[in-house]
Amino acid sequence: MKKYTLLIALFIGYFTFSQTDIDQILEIGIENAQKFSEDYFAPAGEALVNNMSNGWYTTAKVKKLWHFEVGLVGNLSFVREDKQSFILRTQEYSNLSFSDGSTSQFVANALGTNQQNVSVIVNSGQGSGLEVVLPDGIGDSEINALPGGFIQGSMGLIKSTEIKLRFLPRIKAVGNAEIQLYGVAFQHEFTDWVYPLKRWPVKLSGLLGYTNVKGFYDINTNSGVPGEDQELELSSNSWLLTSIVSTKFPVLNFYGGLGYYFGSTDADLLGVYEIQNGPSASEIVTDPISVRNKTNGVKATIGAQVKFGVFKANLDYTLQNYNNLSLGLAFGW
Repeated sequence: MKKYTLLIALFIGYFTFSQTDIDQILEIGIENAQKFSEDYFAPAGEALVNNMSNGWYTTAKVKKLWHFEVGLVGNLSFVREDKQSFILRTQEYSNLSFSDGSTSQFVANALGTNQQNVSVIVNSGQGSGLEVVLPDGIGDSEINALPGGFIQGSMGLIKSTEIKLRFLPRIKAVGNAEIQLYGVAFQHEFTDWVYPLKRWPVKLSGLLGYTNVKGFYDINTNSGVPGEDQELELSSNSWLLTSIVSTKFPVLNFYGGLGYYFGSTDADLLGVYEIQNGPSASEIVTDPISVRNKTNGVKATIGAQVKFGVFKANLDYTLQNYNNLSLGLAFGW
């Protein structure tokens, strides 16, 4: 199998994980393939958690009871150059060496690309030595920014609290890929606790939010490895705990937040595979690769929102591990 892609397509954007020549990666040995996949998928998992923890708020003011808002949010997370590759050290692998004789090299992860083919030799110096070309990342060039998007709604509850929901049912995206998304958050306004606080020129609140994204890609029809029930599955969980401050003018307002995000991403190669070459040749393996990456960090957001009657638009920028630009369009009251 030469190419396959797991595509997370979210309305006005997409987030793509790609692994090329997965049959050859399995041929370097199951333990080696597991180790390689951990480093290969790690930055992409981090980027997805960072991306989906954004876009939860545009003001510290919560809605009145049963007042609602529905809109579209787009995120664009930026990828630094140091997040597009990782150092592969052959001493951390079993019976693996670079074709050029080196013991370590920078190689592409899911967000990067190798400038030229990088190959490794399994069981070097033995009669069963096998040369394997390592995969590039997504597409034919480095990924410098990752877009994402979703529909989001919110409604005012009692006790100065607001609930926010994100949801996308499982739908077919591109090719054999399917996606689904859901999320929930609660925002509570602190300036409503004591009457003098209501006279402040700003509003203060806190928010706790959770987002889950799942992607599925059926690779049975495109696989070059004999087997059955072959699927690539991605699941990402993102949490955000943040404080929010905003002005309270009639038309144009500014807002900001300082918070903490954390989450994990699981990438699993599922199904039955009959490996053809390498140290595992003729071996039948089930669910051969399972990778979990965790990430966390502090984030700071600053933005502005403008109102046109029942319509609203906002733009903000977030400093975090993968800096993010968010744009939102909504209507409600």
